[in-house]
Amino acid sequence: MKKTMESQELNKSIFLLQPSRPILCTTKNEDGSDHVAPFSWVNPVSFNPPRIALALSNSPKKQNSLINIERTGEFVINMPDMRIADKMIEASYSTKFGENKFIRSGFTGEEASAVAPKIISECQSHLECRVIEIIEPGDHKLIIADVVGASYNQEAYGVDLHINTQNFQPVIHMNDYCLEGSQLHLLANIQGTVALNVPYPSNNKDQECK
Repeated sequence: MKKTMESQELNKSIFLLQPSRPILCTTKNEDGSDHVAPFSWVNPVSFNPPRIALALSNSPKKQNSLINIERTGEFVINMPDMRIADKMIEASYSTKFGENKFIRSGFTGEEASAVAPKIISECQSHLECRVIEIIEPGDHKLIIADVVGASYNQEAYGVDLHINTQNFQPVIHMNDYCLEGSQLHLLANIQGTVALNVPYPSNNKDQECK
């Protein structure tokens, strides 16, 4: 039996899109130091030109990554794997005054090819992004950005850029719970690839591949 959500609980409907695949976003702080934080609301929006959209919270409190992106117009999307899932979660925790998340998490920063924010060496791929537009559809701001540089671990991806699951176990986030003194995050793990050959409907054999 399916349940219809009441209007007052529709704000929870986004959780029906779970699981999510979180990324680590690196930006530059105002003092030139490196900042990192994990986010899940990121999607491609164009092949040509290559563009992505990243949604960051603006209300009731603006996230530090958004502040940095609005100031500099640049950021990097880094793809973590299960080996650093604990450090990715730790990067979401707030910092004490004067503490730096990037340093606290122990990430290794490398120079990007086209933007100022660093790439994270421990991640498997990186999209270097430059903002073209920021809109405010609701309590988040939607950042539309061109991909101006990209790099990846060749052992983690095949020649067609599909994930090699033997060498790259992406982080798939299911849910999280706040406990006393910690957070519990439920993550899914890819054990292998299942191939399904699904024919076109008999009345639509000329279907184009998208």
